[in-house]
Amino acid sequence: MSKNLIGEATAEQIEGWKKEHGKVFRYKIEDKVCYLRSVDRTTFALAASKVSASPAKFNEVVLEKIWLGGDESIKNEDNYYFGLSEFVDELMDKKKGSLEAC
Repeated sequence: MSKNLIGEATAEQIEGWKKEHGKVFRYKIEDKVCYLRSVDRTTFALAASKVSASPAKFNEVVLEKIWLGGDESIKNEDNYYFGLSEFVDELMDKKKGSLEAC
């Protein structure tokens, strides 16, 4: 028997997000959960433009833009937000190749 998490989405919501955004990520902490999509170039560019005002704004902007749903306390309470913000780099769906001199 699974315990319901605060902010848990239905299977239908998750499928809808996948159709609209592609990959969907689920982040769990204690009895809370939230859902995020991958970072796209538009979101990255917007976040990067805020860095000159405050480097901390980068993660804040990214998380706000890719947030799909879930327990709002994860993004509003500092102790939860700081934990989630550590995953911003992983939310950038990157494919890395190799780089070598010719």
